[in-house]
Amino acid sequence: MDDFEVGTVIQVGEFDPNITIWRYLTFAKFESLIQRRALWFSKLQIFEDEQEGMTPTLTRASLKSQHRQMENWFPDEERKRQVRRFIEDNENDGRELIVATCWFIGEHESSEMWAEYAKDDEGIVIKSTAGDLIRSVVKSHDKWWVGEVTYVDLSTHAGMDACEGSQAGLRAFLKGNRYSHESELRLATMNFVAPGCLNPDGAPPDERQRARFVYSPKRPGIFVRADLPVLIREIRTAPGASENHRSKSDLLRNAAGIQSPVGRSELSRSTRLGTGYRVAVYAD
Repeated sequence: MDDFEVGTVIQVGEFDPNITIWRYLTFAKFESLIQRRALWFSKLQIFEDEQEGMTPTLTRASLKSQHRQMENWFPDEERKRQVRRFIEDNENDGRELIVATCWFIGEHESSEMWAEYAKDDEGIVIKSTAGDLIRSVVKSHDKWWVGEVTYVDLSTHAGMDACEGSQAGLRAFLKGNRYSHESELRLATMNFVAPGCLNPDGAPPDERQRARFVYSPKRPGIFVRADLPVLIREIRTAPGASENHRSKSDLLRNAAGIQSPVGRSELSRSTRLGTGYRVAVYAD
């Protein structure tokens, strides 16, 4: 891989770099990862959770109180209006500017994650560790955030002060309790196509983008180059996947220089209950 200056990685909270993490993918997304040798980082604004990157209620109230006092600093109505909009503008900008790759934490596969993110029998899961994820990506940006997502009641959560609440990179690691089953670890950065990144269509940065800090609100995210043999410890096919699909996936794995052959899910489709799977023992 190319050499890039290492940006600052901010650890959000405590976590073990050796914890096992999983990334569930459709086959098309797996193919994209291998061919581009790049991880997709999506901006918060297009995630399913409409509360992504928003300010907890109590933190919002504290900030609003501060901002009401700040209004008195300015004589003209336009600046007062800007102060009144600080929180909303910061949230909207943060949801556009912060991009993240999301991984499931756990020692074993998750039937819910298979169903929700890999979709069908041609899905793929990648096994890694938090430390390998951090080491593998090209640190093309000046600032990165990494940590486990904290799940809270956003209406009553009192654990984020006004300073933290003003930082979009930290708000990206706070989510509502309804998503706690996702047990996420995230690596986040900013939505700039810096050197070492690719545009959403896979194109390298153009001359203007290489100058850095070029932002487009239409861009849904970025690809960030990754050293796949460092990132990927195991690749497994979905429960119920055919041997032909496993072989096809293994060809892609080999082309990327990943040593461990593609294996099968530890979950068996034949013992599926509802939308879940049970762990199966294979006799090879």
